[in-house]
Amino acid sequence: MASSSNQQLFFLLLALLLPIAINGADLITQDCGENFTDNAFLQGNINSVLLSLVAKTSAHGFANSSYGTGADAVYGISECREGANAQACSACVSEAALIAHTSCPNSADLSIWYHSCYLPYTRAVEELLGIVGSAASWGENIKLGWGVMDSPNFNGSIGKLYGMAQCRWDLEQAACIKCLADAMQIRRESCGDREGCYVITASCSLRLEGYAFLFLNAPLDPKTPARSIAVGSL
Repeated sequence: MASSSNQQLFFLLLALLLPIAINGADLITQDCGENFTDNAFLQGNINSVLLSLVAKTSAHGFANSSYGTGADAVYGISECREGANAQACSACVSEAALIAHTSCPNSADLSIWYHSCYLPYTRAVEELLGIVGSAASWGENIKLGWGVMDSPNFNGSIGKLYGMAQCRWDLEQAACIKCLADAMQIRRESCGDREGCYVITASCSLRLEGYAFLFLNAPLDPKTPARSIAVGSL
């Protein structure tokens, strides 16, 4: 009963956020990942992330959102193609959220690509860099992806984990994805479990930190441990 009520509430709230007309949101493909069962907390966090992305994306053409803590934490981003106006962007992300909820109702990890927008969410910390990497590879001019999610600290408290991925502007999507995949492997081998890590290559870069290094020109947190820096020549 609770699950049914949550579903009805999701569709009601989404209907209030949906534009009057949805045009141009042509589905390219969708990837429904790991399934889960009987987890109302996780489903609630997924719904909250989707609704938040629908509400926030049209203002700037992109948005990120995270809800929950620990194993039930969910992180998502949305991004519209350069040149899409606010109405088309909002319509595309709204439809993507609806498809996510109806076509992949029990997916803990999901990605949806339209011609006009891209919407993924995940609950795995390791996937944060994968998501921002996908966003970076999708850009036409500026190939930059970024995001933030809740992450458990060693002392049991909940902190923030910030990720950034960037490719050279002239790289094709496939080359960008390969470069970032190789950079992620360098990160795993060179930085291990360290929270702070910066991988720099000739064609792309990848960064993971426990402080907002990219947003609002935030200064370095003096309490943040020295990060690992790995340089590659991909």
